[in-house]
Amino acid sequence: MLRSTKILIHDERSDSPEFLLKLLAHRGYKAGFAKNTAEITAMLLNSQYTVVLTNGKHTLNTDHHAWIKSSSVFIIGITDSHTQAQELHADVYLRRPFLISELWRALETPHQLCEE
Repeated sequence: MLRSTKILIHDERSDSPEFLLKLLAHRGYKAGFAKNTAEITAMLLNSQYTVVLTNGKHTLNTDHHAWIKSSSVFIIGITDSHTQAQELHADVYLRRPFLISELWRALETPHQLCEE
């Protein structure tokens, strides 16, 4: 994925957002952070995010997911269980704990899909 890609991080865990923001910035990505679905909506309306990286604690309801997908945003879900993954409606899932290399592969997926 192009490093100009903007990634919106949605995570209620207090230890994850700062780590993910630093990690993505170090890799050359631009990223923002949202604490809940209302913030996700506001940030997607106000900025050009290409990817939403969400922890799945607040699952996206069907209408919210449809709205995000209509904006061509790619959703990467971080989950703790298979059941949670099914409820998240993400394009790609990472199961906790995950390797950083898995995150980089997931971030390459939208770019690969565009080339097909």
